[in-house]
Amino acid sequence: MSELRVILALARNDFSYFFRTKWLMAILLSLNLSDMLVVALVYERMMTIDYFSYFVPAVIIMGLFAASMDTGRRIWLALREGVIQYELSLPVSTEGLVIAYLLAGGAAALVYASSLMAIAFIVLPAHAIWSALMLLPFLFILAMGLAGIAATLAAVASTHGEFFFAFQNIVQVALLTLSTVYYPLEFVQQYVPSILVPIVAANPLSLAAEALRQYTFAGVPIDPGHLGKILLTSAPFAVVGALAYLSTLRKIQKEGKI
Repeated sequence: MSELRVILALARNDFSYFFRTKWLMAILLSLNLSDMLVVALVYERMMTIDYFSYFVPAVIIMGLFAASMDTGRRIWLALREGVIQYELSLPVSTEGLVIAYLLAGGAAALVYASSLMAIAFIVLPAHAIWSALMLLPFLFILAMGLAGIAATLAAVASTHGEFFFAFQNIVQVALLTLSTVYYPLEFVQQYVPSILVPIVAANPLSLAAEALRQYTFAGVPIDPGHLGKILLTSAPFAVVGALAYLSTLRKIQKEGKI
């Protein structure tokens, strides 16, 4: 069996595992749907902007984010339960194993986000569904980048397992808070230090949410430069995550344990 076939088989197995955890799917869907249909409508009465139209596209990105971060949980479990040792015995390089997990994480997150997008099309008219299809490859890169963050957390927490979910929550709060997912940039910059405003604007979650708002739901023509920014801000996360996870795998190969 060629290494490529092993990589694809591992990616397919991890991809299917995400959707086999029915309790996780139920929790994620309930949270995202409550955000979309309850939170957005409640805040609509409190904001001076059309908050429902603003927030529904953001829920899609929040779902993408949550599904991508679950990659870290699966890697963490594989490290703790000895699954990684088995996978390292397969005819696949450590680099191939890392690629398999990132591909699976990106694909699972994209499929999950696409289901939320289908629901969003029902509750919020879309002016350019074709633009949504064009955005999918860029959302996949973003999902891989977020999966890279999750892999980094799993690698860091591999020797301190009890802290994994704490690390994950800290990163989740930081990335969502320092973004325009919940509020427009002109609102955010009134409450955060000026030094953080460029970080909020360059946050890939901000860029992706704004792309959905403008290109899919508002019908604004796609700006290639904006899509390029999504790639430039997402790719480094995937690279850092891949290197961190690769380092952990090589340590296991060398020492036989974490």
